[in-house]
Amino acid sequence: MNLNRLVREVVSEAAIELLDTLAAHALVSGPGDFTGMFYFPVEPENWNPTLLLVREIFDAEITIAHEPNWLNFRILQSFGVRDGQLAYQFTPVFADAISQRPGAAAD
Repeated sequence: MNLNRLVREVVSEAAIELLDTLAAHALVSGPGDFTGMFYFPVEPENWNPTLLLVREIFDAEITIAHEPNWLNFRILQSFGVRDGQLAYQFTPVFADAISQRPGAAAD
């Protein structure tokens, strides 16, 4: 499955850049479990545009269809703010896809 191509079909280029950053942050800061909550610092002047992009990612639905089977999933399960940082959690399906990427932390 070419996840990058599927994601690019449903979100803007700016949202892709943010998603790549969030996934990379999870890869370097996560203990190998990508289903947990992650915290990402955001500069005060970038909160509004960042949250608009996070909302775009949160609302995106990815559909993988191959007759007669299909899979529909979202990228983010939840997001918010904690201690001045963006708090985010990937859905289990997307977290599994991240864990399968080359360079992902091995347990």
